[in-house]
Amino acid sequence: MNNLFPIIVIVLWLGLAFLVGKIGSEKKIGFFYSFLLSILLSPFMGYMIASNSRMKNPKGCNHCGNVENEAVFCGMCGKNEQGLTRKEVYPQ
Repeated sequence: MNNLFPIIVIVLWLGLAFLVGKIGSEKKIGFFYSFLLSILLSPFMGYMIASNSRMKNPKGCNHCGNVENEAVFCGMCGKNEQGLTRKEVYPQ
């Protein structure tokens, strides 16, 4: 049983690092760097870094030309894809 524990930890560590790499593959950091950081630092730290990386292909804004927009509502003009602001969609 004592000889099996390090193998289980290593397999779990590599499996979690692979999952973090899959998350990073959709971001600018990419699979390889996310996977490598997860192995070297920890899967948790790799996840934090990969999840805070920018998207590869952000949606952009159709109304103001903000090409870095990743959110539903644009950070510059405040409109969504239909041209509605947050106050128009969610009246209080």
